[in-house]
Amino acid sequence: MAYDKKRIRLRLSYDGTDFYGWQKQPKHSPTVQGILEKLLSKIYDDTIQVVGSGRTDRGVHALNQWAHADIPSHKNVDQLHYKLQRMTPGSISIKSIEEAPSDFHAQISAQSKCYTYRLFPRKNPNPLIYRYSWHFKKPLDLNYLQEASEIFLGEHDFSSFQSQGTPVSTPVRKIMICRWVPKKSGFVDFQIQGNGFLKQMVRNMVGTIMWHHEKASDIQELKDVLKACNRSAAAAPAPPQGLFLSSVQYPQELDNKCRKL
Repeated sequence: MAYDKKRIRLRLSYDGTDFYGWQKQPKHSPTVQGILEKLLSKIYDDTIQVVGSGRTDRGVHALNQWAHADIPSHKNVDQLHYKLQRMTPGSISIKSIEEAPSDFHAQISAQSKCYTYRLFPRKNPNPLIYRYSWHFKKPLDLNYLQEASEIFLGEHDFSSFQSQGTPVSTPVRKIMICRWVPKKSGFVDFQIQGNGFLKQMVRNMVGTIMWHHEKASDIQELKDVLKACNRSAAAAPAPPQGLFLSSVQYPQELDNKCRKL
């Protein structure tokens, strides 16, 4: 029997250490999407599909990931937030659930996304934070890093920083923010905002910047990597545990149509 559906919007955070990324995988590999679909399907005794704002790779974290799902409209949504949070593992936090308009799409409706990549530049590692940062043993030249990051601002073909595996219609992306921010805690954060990102683009950018930083290369060499539009011109990706999906921006008119449950 077919039921009318209503759309919900979820905002969540998660520690990606023990997940094989966001996207559902075959067999028994745990993923965030797979867990949410399993739990929502159990709650509503129906097959529920969850669509995220984007994929995060294995070991990558999210501070604010957005997703949507269509649930049976005749079923009660009261206590859904409580029920879902109670059933999820401690590595996932359901921050909010809203009833959303039918034209809201977690991925397609997004205007931009923000990522943070966190480095810990210290001689000795800290075992309490190794799951959430890249331990970088050498001091950082923040002036060099900032100058390097500025070459990515604006609209460019980012093919040099695109890993294989997810076909796209165009490798051109627009970057609005790209900067390095030192924290009082000792971390140094790479912050980037763009209208979209290619597969492993941020990790590939950070890995390439840090490779040239270690060599003390001329900034022109990084510009040449960008212009090459060839993945082989860039360095290996930075490790996944330092990357966080920080936030996703949607049109205000869509946000205004959402109602908190």
